[in-house]
Amino acid sequence: MLRPRFVYVWVRLPEIPVPLFLFAPLVMLEFFLMMGIWAIRRAQGPDPQLAFALHTLEALRGQTWELRKIPPLALVEVETKPKALKPLYVKIGLW
Repeated sequence: MLRPRFVYVWVRLPEIPVPLFLFAPLVMLEFFLMMGIWAIRRAQGPDPQLAFALHTLEALRGQTWELRKIPPLALVEVETKPKALKPLYVKIGLW
């Protein structure tokens, strides 16, 4: 079953008492991947880095439909505790 999905970023900073929460529909990610593919194809020359970027974006675009099939989950969770700075907590997920 395909469901409408949202991609979210949750950031917690010690300086701000409320976590920052940003989300966007998964359709926006698909749109930006298609725009990136279109832009690289128009600018593509003999540069092998552009060919690699094009191949990577096309592979990612093909996998976004798979994200619609899985249940909500956190894709990436990162917590840093540098000695000189205060800790930072970031979560990127699918809802």
